[in-house]
Parts: sequence; C-alpha cells; structure tokens
Amino acid sequence: MPRLRVAARGSRLSLEQVRIAMEWVRRSVPGLAYEVIRVTTRGDADRSKPIYLTGIRGAFEREVDQAVLSGDADVAVHSMKDLPSRLPNGLEIVTVPPRGSPYEALVPRGGAPTLNPEHLPPGARVAAGSARRRAMMLAANPSVELTWIRGNLDTRLRRLDEGRADYLVAAEAGLERLGVRRPWRRLAPVPYTPAPGQGLIAVVAPSESSVARLLRGTRHPAAWAEAVAERVFLEGLGGACGRPVGALARLEGAGRVRVLVGVFHPEGRGALWGETRSRDPAEAGEAAASLARSLEASLASLI
Repeated sequence: MPRLRVAARGSRLSLEQVRIAMEWVRRSVPGLAYEVIRVTTRGDADRSKPIYLTGIRGAFEREVDQAVLSGDADVAVHSMKDLPSRLPNGLEIVTVPPRGSPYEALVPRGGAPTLNPEHLPPGARVAAGSARRRAMMLAANPSVELTWIRGNLDTRLRRLDEGRADYLVAAEAGLERLGVRRPWRRLAPVPYTPAPGQGLIAVVAPSESSVARLLRGTRHPAAWAEAVAERVFLEGLGGACGRPVGALARLEGAGRVRVLVGVFHPEGRGALWGETRSRDPAEAGEAAASLARSLEASLASLI
C-alpha cells in the first residue's frame, strides 16, 4: 500500500488531529502508512488583527488544500469549522473520525476562578476572536471587556498566562486533544452556541481519486450525519462569514438529527435560539438555515 501524504498546518493541535484522523482510518485500512506535509497558511502568518476583521476567506485552509490540488499531498486534514461552505473545485470531505467535544470552554488565567461568563466581574478581560464569540459573550455579560489573542491554541494559552487577558474562549475539543492540564469551564450550547463544525475533523481529498474512494468507507456514522447537517446549514447562510451565528447538530435516537441554532446581535444586545429535527441530515440543515434567517429578522425587530 502506498504511503499517504497528509497536508496540515504545523501546529501541535493540527498534528494531533492528523494522528486522530489517521488512527481512525487505520481501523478500516490496517497497515496504512502516512507522512505529514506541514503547510503555513495566511491565517498563521498574519496575526495583526482578529480573523473576522481580516476579510480573508479560508484563512486556515486554502494553502493546505492547494497542496492537495497541486499533487504535493494526497489528502488534507482540517478542523471542520475552519472550512468554507464550498471547497475548491474537485475537492470534497471524504471522511470524518468520531467527533470530539463540540462545546465552547472558558479558560481562566492562572489563579483566576473558573466561572461561567455571566458570573464574571465587571471589567474582566475576555479574549474572544470571532464575531460569534464576541457577540455571545456580550449578550451573556455586557460588563466584560473584550479583547483578542491570535495564534494557535498553545500560543493563546501562553499569552493568556502572560496577562493579555483574564479569560480565553476556546473550543473544548482543542483543549482535550492537546491534553491541557488546567481548569476550564464547559459552556452550555444555550446560550453559548458553538460554530458549525466545532469538534469535527475533516479529511479532504480529490473527488475522483482512488484515495477518496478508499476513505469514503471509513466515515463515522454519527459524526458524518452531524457534519452534513452543519455544512448544509452553513451553505444555506451563504457561508455565514463574519455573522454571529452558531449551530450544533446532534444525532439522536431513531436516526433523527436535531440542530440547535443560536443567533446573536453583533453588539451583544440580544440573542435568540431555536431547533429543527429531521431523519435526513441535509433536510435538518436546510431547515436550520431557514430558522436562522427567521431568528435574525426577529432579533433585528426586537432591538
């Protein structure tokens, strides 16, 4: 069997996600060997402002996928939430391993108490980089002071402890995958709705390749259903780039997919939530996108 060339960002978390994905694939393809092709993305190189203010689409994936398109790698491994709603022509998400935690977490600076955001004292500095995270923090507690820290998770945790903030909002899956040994608070999806794709790892390959045909048979069923629903949701909102909107799909009993949707006023002046359910993941995602648009209109009328 040929050695699989896997393109990924070079951060410790990205490399751990490659290991998780490839170990999962090996359950169905015993003996599969791989090597990592490390790629630096524009999002890694430019840390001068929060990513949602850069206007860069695909900030953490374009160069990684280009390695596949150019033939320098066979597949790419990404955090699902970093992927745009439409991949470059000829590429598709071919498989996903089991999902990690989809939830948000609030990490305190060393010595600070572990609290929910709504209980933080006035003036507490919270590092939240995306429009969604910033809006939901303000909706929960308008007395906090928002700031941002760019960089991979290791860098953000280090800068947190250097005093750049009192608390950091991060994906719990990343903390768990890195084996972070420090306290944090898991945040409930209402009112802290995560980004579509959070906790999911995507393996991307050319649609017509033999690698794609091989890996499609390794999809984790529940993770795949949730990924489909959340990707269809994202597509239904035109990518939701920079919009303070969250969604979380969960596969329930009897094969039914439930999608939680949360929409937030950009300045934190309100938030609304709703749910859709369907046995068809794509149908659940489409309904969730329609619901999100309705909730955004309702929120605008209430403010």
